Amino acid sequence: MTTTATATNTKAYRRLLPGTLVVSNEDGEPGNIIEVCSRRRNGIDAWSYVVATTYGREVWDAGDFFLPAPEQD
Repeated sequence: MTTTATATNTKAYRRLLPGTLVVSNEDGEPGNIIEVCSRRRNGIDAWSYVVATTYGREVWDAGDFFLPAPEQD
């Protein structure tokens, strides 16, 4: 069992709420979802998100990040 979804499983990332913590696949940079940037043709699912990072706002595609595993005791 994996603790994070793979890049091929992007369906889970199409309906994330603002404030959700995400981590970039490219460089490991963390960020928080601000809002949906663009939507898929169905008008509901997200294609990309505006993400707040330490360097400012960036646009990340739904397949370019993962959700970190929750901390366990």
